[in-house]
Amino acid sequence: MSDEPLLTVIIPLRNRGGHRVDNCLRSLRWQDLPAERVEVLVSDFGSDAAHRKQLEPMVREHDVRVVFHETREIWNRARALNIGIRAARGRYVMCTDADMIFAPSFLSTVVEAQQEADDAALVVCQCRDLPSTVEERAYAREDFPTLLQASDYRERLGTGACQMALRGMFHTLRGFDEGYKFWGLEDTDMTFRAQRHGLRLAWVHPRTAMLHQWHPTDRGKRPLRKFVNDARFHLTKYVRRKNPGGWGGQTA
Repeated sequence: MSDEPLLTVIIPLRNRGGHRVDNCLRSLRWQDLPAERVEVLVSDFGSDAAHRKQLEPMVREHDVRVVFHETREIWNRARALNIGIRAARGRYVMCTDADMIFAPSFLSTVVEAQQEADDAALVVCQCRDLPSTVEERAYAREDFPTLLQASDYRERLGTGACQMALRGMFHTLRGFDEGYKFWGLEDTDMTFRAQRHGLRLAWVHPRTAMLHQWHPTDRGKRPLRKFVNDARFHLTKYVRRKNPGGWGGQTA
């Protein structure tokens, strides 16, 4: 039997910590899919020393692998994800975010959905948002039903916090488009490219749930960058293979 994990979950971050990250990692270890079948990988894209130190006890407690990329460039979620994809060992890869909390059934459900599709799907899930009134603290598995009841589906579907497919598919498409910088459309772009590659979208809600923990956002702080990202999306979303000069920190 291979030592290769069934699934690698990739969490890109920079200078993140506290209860939100801890809850995300904790929820990935309260799953009904056995822990030895799941590799949890944090792709740290240039965090400062203080935040890296804050992360250390969390990754030890939850048996998390960290890949650190030294950089001072603008936040690039696509590149952070791609660095994680390059390092992943699982048959399947699921890309997500550091502010999510997952239902105990989440990982087993995405694996089941992929296998039901004969490994020919991009598995996605509509996100549910927790309100700002929910206390920010450490949560346990038994708290999840209460959190779920307090959450609401996003008005737009969104796919960024769950994109799961064969690891080889991400390699074939040369990862997420690293031309999207700051906060871009790399996840929506991937859904178009995956479908052009022949995959179907397999939605797993309401079979399971993922919850976004409320926090202030920087997304609207660079309007020019948003304009550039939007233009890039409309011009290139049907280009199947991206990053011709290299991806995930490696050249072509």
